[in-house]
Amino acid sequence: MSINETLIVISLILILIDIFFISDYSTHVAYLLITFTISKEISKSILYQILFGIIIWFCLVVFHYLLWRKVLEHINDKVIAPTKHVGGFESFIGKEGIIKKVEGKRFIQVDDEIHLFETSKNVKEGEIYKVTSIKSNKLII
Repeated sequence: MSINETLIVISLILILIDIFFISDYSTHVAYLLITFTISKEISKSILYQILFGIIIWFCLVVFHYLLWRKVLEHINDKVIAPTKHVGGFESFIGKEGIIKKVEGKRFIQVDDEIHLFETSKNVKEGEIYKVTSIKSNKLII
């Protein structure tokens, strides 16, 4: 196996590692190896090799951030670790809460936390309602 083939195989292994361990380091090392392998085969002077190497590396980095990252995130979110990343107020959607009155104002208590809410319904204190959406940091019931 020639040195070029070895460098390409190592690059492919590093790119495959990036699929399972979301880190840019292994892929960028692979891009540098690919750039070096391609640019050293150019039969021009060293300055042209450096110029083409920079252009090739720049194209690979643009490809990485415009396309490859999104593909990896999709693979990880849908196949490898299909978890729904929900935080903040969005985590309250679908949960039930009870209407409370604090200092004359009505709030909804969801998971031991009290929040402002909006509704078109006539709600009463002590009744349980389901959170349907969020609007301007207020829960919609």
